[in-house]
Amino acid sequence: MQLRSAIIGILLFTVPLSAQSFNLKSDSDIYDFLESMSYKGLIEFHSELKPLSRKELAALIYQIESEISKLTYTERDLLQRFRIEFEPELRKLSNATHESKSDFFRTEKRLRLFEYTSEEFSFFADPILSLEIGKFYNKNLAVRRNGFAVGGYYGNNWSYSVRFFDNEETGDILDKTKRFTREHSVSITKEKKNSFEYDEVTAGLAYEWSNGSLSVHKDYISFGSGNFGKIILSEKAPPFPFIRFDFRPADWLSFFYFHGFLQSNVPDSNTFRYNSIPGRTSILEVPKYIVFHSLSFYPTDYFSVSLGESIIYSERIQPIYFIPVMFFRVADHYLGTDNASATGNAQMFADISYLNRQLKTKFYSSLFIDELSFNSLFSGGNLSALGFTAGIETRNLLPETKMFFEYTRTNPFVYMNSVDAQVFSNDGHKLGHWIESNGDIVSLGIKKYFTANLSSELNVWYFRKGKTEEPSEQYTSPYPNFLYGAKREETGVELNLKYSPIIPVSIQINYLFTEISDEEAGRTESYKLGKKHSVMFKLSYQM
Repeated sequence: MQLRSAIIGILLFTVPLSAQSFNLKSDSDIYDFLESMSYKGLIEFHSELKPLSRKELAALIYQIESEISKLTYTERDLLQRFRIEFEPELRKLSNATHESKSDFFRTEKRLRLFEYTSEEFSFFADPILSLEIGKFYNKNLAVRRNGFAVGGYYGNNWSYSVRFFDNEETGDILDKTKRFTREHSVSITKEKKNSFEYDEVTAGLAYEWSNGSLSVHKDYISFGSGNFGKIILSEKAPPFPFIRFDFRPADWLSFFYFHGFLQSNVPDSNTFRYNSIPGRTSILEVPKYIVFHSLSFYPTDYFSVSLGESIIYSERIQPIYFIPVMFFRVADHYLGTDNASATGNAQMFADISYLNRQLKTKFYSSLFIDELSFNSLFSGGNLSALGFTAGIETRNLLPETKMFFEYTRTNPFVYMNSVDAQVFSNDGHKLGHWIESNGDIVSLGIKKYFTANLSSELNVWYFRKGKTEEPSEQYTSPYPNFLYGAKREETGVELNLKYSPIIPVSIQINYLFTEISDEEAGRTESYKLGKKHSVMFKLSYQM
């Protein structure tokens, strides 16, 4: 009875939301569609930074409309779906005028819970609903999500959004850490015997001009190339608040900067307080921050190179890191003392991609340098704490089909640090690739659009990992060998079918097979070891 009520509830509220967020989630189909259009040479689209704003995405859709004769039948249908989804932004781009109006359950083209639009101000609101049931590693599992999303625009420059949903997972076995998976990690708010709850909220307020924007967010953010994970900055960890600045002064140059506020999970003894009620003592965490900036160069519309750096620092805010063009490593030296905890944990990175339009094939690679000792390198030692991704993606074999082959390797001690409050993580979850350090993975994927409403995706991978490193081992010379210690191996096959009768309602069936072995006790949950199968059915709106 509860299942039936939940399904009816979702169907009753399947009302697509326009302008629900300043940034659109990086797993949205729009990114894959725009990538395919760049392969055809219809637009210039560089995908190293996600998510992008709805206005940016709408501008690319607007550009594609003038080249509609070059699209296949399925691509035209997809374009029409995105026209509907981005109708408010496209209307702004075309400078269309209209009278002020408000509607509940508007039925023009589609249903909508509520909208208000005028020349100066717009407001949109909708629920978020999802129900997922099935067998997870051969055991029963149900996942319920519900919430709301609101957003809109003020004038030609301001945008705002709030997206909140509450989640509950109930079953015979529960994956609370979601470690070594591509799923978002979560911050649990309540635990019961056979269930746990967590919530998620993303929000943003932005001011935009013709070639840049300044905004404040709590959101996911990713940087770098990769179809099966991002080694530089990924969406694995829970979202965090940040101040963001984007600037593109020329067609061939883009600058990106943010200053973020992380959860350290390190108690600050200076904040310990007794309270009048016994057992209600309180203690705060050590403040933790991340600063990140990059320069992306586009010498042609099919080639891009990005260079940048980031730093994790703790204890107190340092004004020097609010200078977007500051060289962070030099700032770290300026702030440093003989005490290592007074300085930060710095990283450097590079990303490169080349698109051969004649072959409809893209070659890409990312490099992440967490710690590099040139003395060790020149004396024949280890390459130190670095990782890389290299891959190839093609759309040349079948119509409306993407295929990729990718390899990622992370050396020992990548994303680690001797100061607990300066580890490359948020709320205990790594900010980089989900395989973490001392591991590698080879993956192959195929995504096929049968129609604009129906798609399938197949992924196959082989993942190896050495032991969980001890922090003290990072300061031995030479470094331990790659994949040293207790081994973990995983072979996986995943098949996903998705049917979307109306944006953003979707019905999905997911099959997962894994074969996992692990020599390190306690690292992998016992229910995941061996050969296991999972089959999940998902009905969702706005997810």
